Amino acid sequence: MNYKDIKVDKSSLRYERKFLLDDYLINTLEDLNSFLPINLFEQHKERRINSVYYDTNDLKFSKQNIDGINLRKKIRVRYYGPLQDIDSPKLELKLKYGLVGNKEIYNLNKNELCKNYFLINNLVFPEIINNKNQNLLVSTKPKLIISYKRKYFLSICQRYRFTLDSNIIFKIFDFSDLDSNFRDNLFYSYHKKILEIKYSHNDELFANHLTRNLPTRLSTVSKYLIALNSLGLASPF
Repeated sequence: MNYKDIKVDKSSLRYERKFLLDDYLINTLEDLNSFLPINLFEQHKERRINSVYYDTNDLKFSKQNIDGINLRKKIRVRYYGPLQDIDSPKLELKLKYGLVGNKEIYNLNKNELCKNYFLINNLVFPEIINNKNQNLLVSTKPKLIISYKRKYFLSICQRYRFTLDSNIIFKIFDFSDLDSNFRDNLFYSYHKKILEIKYSHNDELFANHLTRNLPTRLSTVSKYLIALNSLGLASPF
């Protein structure tokens, strides 16, 4: 599929390229700058990101990723800060078209979300479950919760954004004990970092040159797939 054939606003599409790193390789802005032909600066302070990932009973979304399906979907509820403090949660509907993608973001009511065990349906959130999203959302439920720390860096030209994710932990979403989903002592730890570069589809040519000296290879594996595989819920990728 060519992104030029996609019936969406092309200006909203961006590349997201991931690199798996051994934990010791890149820790600071100075480390990252040493591998790049351009300089970066810290865009935001490091913060913790918490995401509840949704899928169908047969893990349709994960299989799309493993099988390399061009048009893929990802649904998650995301919030920032301490894992146990569900502050200002947002629903993210993410679509990937080959190597590029975009997402829609909706504000959620924390009390309604927790009261309904993170199930999103047209009775609780009618403004979100419109005709376009109805079939997509009502057939899914929470599968995993993933939490990690993220550092944000931006190139001086402001065309390339890098994120560095560390201290990645995850667990199966537990409907029988909602509070257990937000106690980090119950999580599985992943001992690698994930470096990601994000940029417009117009900047693809230089991006390949930009990342060629990184001490790792490009990866298509997502945190969701890593978690599923580590917890024995999906076939190895």
